[in-house]
Amino acid sequence: MRKANIVAGGIGMLFSALAFVKTLSFKQFKNVPVGPEFFPCALAVGLFICCLALVIQNVLDKANTEKAPTMGLKNKDIQRMLVGLAIILATAFLWSILGFLIVTPFTIFSLMFVLGKREWIKMAIISVAVTAVVFLAFRFLLGIEMPMGFLG
Repeated sequence: MRKANIVAGGIGMLFSALAFVKTLSFKQFKNVPVGPEFFPCALAVGLFICCLALVIQNVLDKANTEKAPTMGLKNKDIQRMLVGLAIILATAFLWSILGFLIVTPFTIFSLMFVLGKREWIKMAIISVAVTAVVFLAFRFLLGIEMPMGFLG
């Protein structure tokens, strides 16, 4: 497990460093204290710190000699992750066609189902409510147009 954690931490640090460098090329705006690069830059720094902590912890912990678990398609968690990924990719594809207001409640409902929830009425209410709150916040508070698909 130590070796797998060290390798994963190293890959994560490399990815975060590349993401950080990419944020430096974002357009800078005058008289704007926090630009569009701030949040991705903060995430990249946070990822780097967490990966560095993982590497340091596993380098110093000589007692951890257990083998890393193997992953395969027979593993229920891997299957759930792949279904969730498929739902997110379908959402990204359908957003511009059907619009945010139609696709997002189905996405939220589907992801809750994949995560094991079976309270249908509560799932439907949460899906519609979260979609409405996010839409209203982006549209009216932040002034950001959401993809409306054929409704627009």
